[in-house]
Amino acid sequence: MKNIKKMHRKQIENLLQQTPEQRHDYFIRYCSDFEQVWGLVVGDDNWVIFKDADGDEIFPLWPHHDLAEACCFDEHKKMGAKPQPIGLESFIRNCIPDMVSDGVYFGIFYDNFRTGLAVEGETLKAELEEEVGTVWE
Repeated sequence: MKNIKKMHRKQIENLLQQTPEQRHDYFIRYCSDFEQVWGLVVGDDNWVIFKDADGDEIFPLWPHHDLAEACCFDEHKKMGAKPQPIGLESFIRNCIPDMVSDGVYFGIFYDNFRTGLAVEGETLKAELEEEVGTVWE
């Protein structure tokens, strides 16, 4: 994983003004470049998963620590959720198959208004592998 610098407040604001589709594209590019994704964890290893309005389970992800922190839902903040990185290769090889088998979708770069794209694991895997130029089994 590459070393990631703190994001400027204005950069965060600009990204949050983009459409969910634009934020999704940014997520794919950024995570591929820096070889990690960011989720939220409570305690040592309890990943945050929430239910959306349709009742689907969503594992929210962001491309950067500061974005995960800025977009953490209030109920997750109250639970003490903190951003946690997952190396891209481990995410693709381990996390995606686990979530797919559990029927969990991935919530890509949700904002404070719970707006973002929920994608299936196989779709996310294919998008990341295409951007990186590597296929992980």
